[in-house]
Amino acid sequence: MINQASSILGAIVVAGITMLGMPCALAQSPTLPTGTQSTFDTVEAPVLKVFSAEQDGHRFIAYLVKWKDFDVIVSDPLGRSNYSNGDKIRFLAQRVSLPNKPKDVSILNFTLLMDPTKARMANNKRAEDTASPAEQKRQTKIVGGDLDAARNQAERFYALNRAAKNALNEGKTEEAERLANELLQMARTRTNDWNHGNAIQDSNQVLGRIALSKDDIAEAKKRLLASADSKGSPQMNSFGPNMQLAKELLAKGEKEVVLEYFDRCSEFWKMGAERLATWSESVSKGQTPDFGANLNY
Repeated sequence: MINQASSILGAIVVAGITMLGMPCALAQSPTLPTGTQSTFDTVEAPVLKVFSAEQDGHRFIAYLVKWKDFDVIVSDPLGRSNYSNGDKIRFLAQRVSLPNKPKDVSILNFTLLMDPTKARMANNKRAEDTASPAEQKRQTKIVGGDLDAARNQAERFYALNRAAKNALNEGKTEEAERLANELLQMARTRTNDWNHGNAIQDSNQVLGRIALSKDDIAEAKKRLLASADSKGSPQMNSFGPNMQLAKELLAKGEKEVVLEYFDRCSEFWKMGAERLATWSESVSKGQTPDFGANLNY
């Protein structure tokens, strides 16, 4: 029973805490048994109730939300969030299946997904964990791509990811191209930043999709491969890379470059080995996989 509990905890820790920008947790998590399966969805829902406790500097925080018509508790494993009733939170709905005799174990787990900017700021000092509502709102704007909310180059670097993608999705192609190039240039000088891999991915993906819209398939293929030219990131290593450009290239019949892209992604997305293998098999058969949430990361 102890080993089984340890395995369940390990599956939850690996998939949950790494999203908070703490890859060191991977080295401390229990080894998972062969055959363990884990799937997940990222969900957004308003907080219905807040549960909290604090003693001797130790803090517990969790939130009641509605998920698929169920009332569920979303936990904050690091106790660093400060949401209120009515605030929207993003969380991981994870399904973990563990092989066990005589009966398999299947559980659901719900873990808060902290904004990367908030998680980084929270590492500096406790006071920033309980930032004023105005400061929390500003940080949320940064993560959402509001460049005007950024007060320094580091914050602009974190905002550019979403800003470039937002511009492209809104049909502002020239602005998206400009922002993506700025993001790529900043990434080249911030190789030790946790956001480096995200920036390499997002800038090249935006530029690749723009190239594809102009029927420049060669440039789009080049950008797809370049988007995987990093060691990943806390987010990419846990939940995987973005597959939007890959899907669009598959629609053009470019399966070979997509297969090479999967291979490059396997260098940092170790947790997604089975998923990449399944997608590769589908692409080899001339099919387009169901990429699910990986179209949005």
